[in-house]
Amino acid sequence: MTVCVNRISVGSSVSIMMESPKFKLVAITTVAVSMKAFYEGQFEAFNRAGFETFAICAEDSEVSNFLPPETKFIPVNFTRLVTPLKDIKLLWQLVGIFRKYNFDIVQYSTPKAALLGAIASFYTRVPIRIYLLWGLYYEGQHGVKRAILKFFEKVICFFSTRILPDSREMISYIQQQGVTKGAKCGMIYNGSACAIDTEEFEPVKWSQSGEQLKSKLGIPKDGIVIGLFCRLTGDKGVNEMMTAFQRISQERPNVYLLVVGREEQKDRLPSGTMDVINNHHRVFRLGWQETLLPCYAALDIFCLPSYREGFPQSLIEAQAMGVAVVTTNIVGARETIVNNQTGLLVEPKNSQTLYAALKKLLDNSQLRKEFAKNGRERVVKMFGRKEFLQAMVTHHLNLLKN
Repeated sequence: MTVCVNRISVGSSVSIMMESPKFKLVAITTVAVSMKAFYEGQFEAFNRAGFETFAICAEDSEVSNFLPPETKFIPVNFTRLVTPLKDIKLLWQLVGIFRKYNFDIVQYSTPKAALLGAIASFYTRVPIRIYLLWGLYYEGQHGVKRAILKFFEKVICFFSTRILPDSREMISYIQQQGVTKGAKCGMIYNGSACAIDTEEFEPVKWSQSGEQLKSKLGIPKDGIVIGLFCRLTGDKGVNEMMTAFQRISQERPNVYLLVVGREEQKDRLPSGTMDVINNHHRVFRLGWQETLLPCYAALDIFCLPSYREGFPQSLIEAQAMGVAVVTTNIVGARETIVNNQTGLLVEPKNSQTLYAALKKLLDNSQLRKEFAKNGRERVVKMFGRKEFLQAMVTHHLNLLKN
């Protein structure tokens, strides 16, 4: 297939003139929430560039709310759980879909969708097979389970023609781990899954919404709010967060914790941790939020004490909203901040160092303001969505041309 590229411009004006027929691109994730969170702006950018776009994930009522009308949705009932017999059927369903639509590019992410998508696209000879690697699921696992999950990562990478981790460190790390060789690897722009719309993530724009949320929850104006927005699982460091907060709450009557996140069936938290989340009088747990912007605007500190990450979007979102951050010194997460300039790094699985970092920021409002200012400036400079989308479209066109 030939292509005539006349013009590429940044962001909402990305425009690439193509000969007919259009290139076909399909994006695959296991569940819709991942598609919504990490593909924001991508379908629109590729549609404007002249691609015919498709999305595959598990059926969800939310899908129609975030996919552009030009993008065709193909439901495939993935689950995050290990279901071998069902997964074999899903693999053959993908094979049938790929044969029917004859895609030029398949890009996949999240464990189940990536494994099945990589195998099916290789089997059906899709020419460009892109793995968007947003973290290594085997990290934090042990024994046989770790070995199996690591093997699956190797399979995904083997069948992919291009691997795009969302952080520089991850490129080096997967080579050191023997997951893949460097020749296939690259990174879009300065990293992240979808960068940040820094005009939307603007602190002043949402400050009133943040104050209204605090008032609604009964948090006084002088209350200091820490945020934890993530899946409520052990590998996100939720146990350590609750341990640290219990100690802080005993020492400081004006500190509150805002928790936003879903529980997971396969990695349930201990009952003691859930008891603190659900019953502590200064912990506020919110259900599903259409947007987290008012939640970020209510915060003084954002915390993500995770054990494993790719490039956590929530950390650059918080910094874009002018919030000081605390996270763990792990691959991916540490790339989102500049330690002691935009936030603080702590050791993973260590509630004591987490407590100490939070205490340091709680003790010093000026330091929080300094980190908030520096973090916002860095995100605007390095992680703007318009520039990211231009880089991604250009990357994919170059693959097609070559």
